[in-house]
Amino acid sequence: MPKVTIYDTRFFINRGELPLSCKREGNPHWENFKDLMLFLGSIGFYVSEDKEIKKKYPSLNETHRVGGFDDLRFKAQYANNRFEIEFYQDIVHVASHSFFYYLDKYEKMSYLIQKRFDWTMEKLLKYFEKCGYSIEFQENTCKGDAFIIRDYIRSRHHPQKEWFSLMDVDGQTAEHEMNGTDRDGNILRNGETKYFRNWRNGYLMRGKIYHNINDMWWVLQADGQVKNVACCDLFDLKETDFRGRRKGHRPPKEYVERKEQLSLCSVKELERELKRRDKKWMR
Repeated sequence: MPKVTIYDTRFFINRGELPLSCKREGNPHWENFKDLMLFLGSIGFYVSEDKEIKKKYPSLNETHRVGGFDDLRFKAQYANNRFEIEFYQDIVHVASHSFFYYLDKYEKMSYLIQKRFDWTMEKLLKYFEKCGYSIEFQENTCKGDAFIIRDYIRSRHHPQKEWFSLMDVDGQTAEHEMNGTDRDGNILRNGETKYFRNWRNGYLMRGKIYHNINDMWWVLQADGQVKNVACCDLFDLKETDFRGRRKGHRPPKEYVERKEQLSLCSVKELERELKRRDKKWMR
């Protein structure tokens, strides 16, 4: 059967044998490409010729398509062994000249365009599954909502086996209360907004929480980043909570090593060292 490999915002559909129920006459691989373009049109994307390709390489015009839905754009290309589709953000920058350039990484997309891509991916995955395609994710593919959804599907600790909307699990709690209460003893529920402090930089942060495993919870931040935080480190912000940066003291490595060496010395050795320094200072 055809195999879909997904990396970041790119979908690669390799040629393969379809199940008997999906077989057709002619070139099935080419028909699959056309069907995918029709599907994108059915969910709100406009699909058209690639004018640049048509102008420079007229013979390739039929195998290239471009389109978009609001500010989320895509380019699609057909080949004999596979076809691919890539989604990207289209931005106009105004400096000495106005020009377009493409940001084809999910993490560089604006928040709203990320949400549009997440919605599109959900639709495409359901379409591919319905068509009988096998699906494989490459590393660092999923971000934000998609990362947590994929983790739920792959984890044996959650019942989900197919792609779903993250809102479907809002309100759910951890199976055991010992893994599902915050710093102040409040029960944690999926979809709630909770605060935590980043132990690396000391900044106060917040996001929507979703249970991971044991006492760990995924925290989905507004910028799409996902943090893995222990339940005891989550809390509702109170008036008494410190709101500034609270970074732990990290002395230089040389200081730590010297302190460890001194801790191995006896009291008499330390006293002799102090006397030696006093005499040296008096000279």
